[in-house]
Amino acid sequence: MTRMEPLNGAVVRLGGLPASHDSVVVLLFDDGRPVLVRNRFRAWEFPGGHVEPGEGVEETARREAREEAGAELGPVRIAGYYVLANGHTTVVTHAEVVRLRPLTGRFETTEVRSFDVLPPDLSWDDGLYAHLLTVLGLPGAPEGDEADGREKGRARP
Repeated sequence: MTRMEPLNGAVVRLGGLPASHDSVVVLLFDDGRPVLVRNRFRAWEFPGGHVEPGEGVEETARREAREEAGAELGPVRIAGYYVLANGHTTVVTHAEVVRLRPLTGRFETTEVRSFDVLPPDLSWDDGLYAHLLTVLGLPGAPEGDEADGREKGRARP
């Protein structure tokens, strides 16, 4: 397992799983392009959310991708996890979209879109997404100052 330096209060660890976790995020791709969802209350983000009782990491990733993006996934790969300063632990997965279905309107997603690079209007501007894409060698990370994911950040209102 590779331990990364703290990133704006979050410690990123690549490889392996934590003893316990609170949520799962899916770095979702379609033809090598990152797929993000626009959250009705925030902005653009990768699908993800809290683990439901009895769910494993893969089940949570598949459910969240289906609910938030209408996405059916190919193989789900576990990349590692990050721990926020408050102790909240999120497992990081990545997967390719096999099929996108229309949104049902039952969840907080208003739009699903693929990008060449991460858009500037993300729900969180802490640089974590760009950092994860960069260190995992996945496509879509911006170049320049934002590429290392070390800019100061907070949740957007």
